[in-house]
Amino acid sequence: MFRDTGCPGNRLKYAETTCCIVQAGCWAEITLVEPDLARTNEGNVVFDHDVNTYETPPGDRFQAPRTNRVSSRISNPIRRLLSHCYPWITSASLLLIWALASAGGQESTLPSPGAVLLAARDLSAQGLLLPSIGASALRVVIASAIAIVIAVPSGILSGISKLGSLIIDKPIHMLRAVPFNALAPLLIVWLGIGETLKIVLIAIGVFSPIYLNLRDGVQQLDPKLLELARAYRIPPKDVFIDLLLKGSIPSLITGLRFGLTISWIALVTCETVNSSTGIGYLLSRSQQFSRNDQMVLCIVMYALLALITESLMSVFEKLATPWASRSSFRLIPR
Repeated sequence: MFRDTGCPGNRLKYAETTCCIVQAGCWAEITLVEPDLARTNEGNVVFDHDVNTYETPPGDRFQAPRTNRVSSRISNPIRRLLSHCYPWITSASLLLIWALASAGGQESTLPSPGAVLLAARDLSAQGLLLPSIGASALRVVIASAIAIVIAVPSGILSGISKLGSLIIDKPIHMLRAVPFNALAPLLIVWLGIGETLKIVLIAIGVFSPIYLNLRDGVQQLDPKLLELARAYRIPPKDVFIDLLLKGSIPSLITGLRFGLTISWIALVTCETVNSSTGIGYLLSRSQQFSRNDQMVLCIVMYALLALITESLMSVFEKLATPWASRSSFRLIPR
């Protein structure tokens, strides 16, 4: 239960919890107290004898007109249906524009969607399409896992420690400013032209967004929560898990989204360097044989894999942050 300490405010709205209504404009002035079961009703206000809290009875709460409720019930399914249709409408529009553009020009310059599908069928018949997709996806997964293992502790350390931020930040900012094409020749000298080169190059691209977003997320946590945890003598392990880690999950997910997007960009660079498998290998091969339909197919596969990655991250975000989809308070009029 919350106690109103009478903090001055302008127009105060009220937020209802499960037991009382508190002034939402005075969060800094509200203290946590134990609930008291001795309560009496006086007029239209429920008073707590020992605590200065107040609650509007259920009968006095605002109720929307019945017509508005019916219209909202009708419009909500329509809105949900339209929200599912919009992406498909956009995709169909892009395909239509692509088909019209290819029909108006030369087929060799811009292959039509049908020609790209035929190229996919030919590569599948040769046994090249699915193994190439699997090899590229495996490289991204391994490199992303390595980047996460290094970036998460580095971001947390840099976020909670000023010394850690001074030590780690500058090299990371310098490294992320270097293009992949400039790093590749140096890494070839150090690591050779095998799989290690590809994994390291992708991991470098994934690392920076995860580290920077997680560091900012830890630094932006409310310091009053840490003070409250110290006041209640919460164990450091619980503070680290329940406050630092869980509080920075949204920032971590944002960093993962940016990092995984960059991973597909880095993949194009590393797979064109002496690679015998992967989508980048198919792209180089189609360029050598002037197969524009296969080149467009490789670009489409990169785009589809990035779209699948984004969809998986959206599902992961809903599972990892269930509190983000529901609100703990409701605004009601006085």
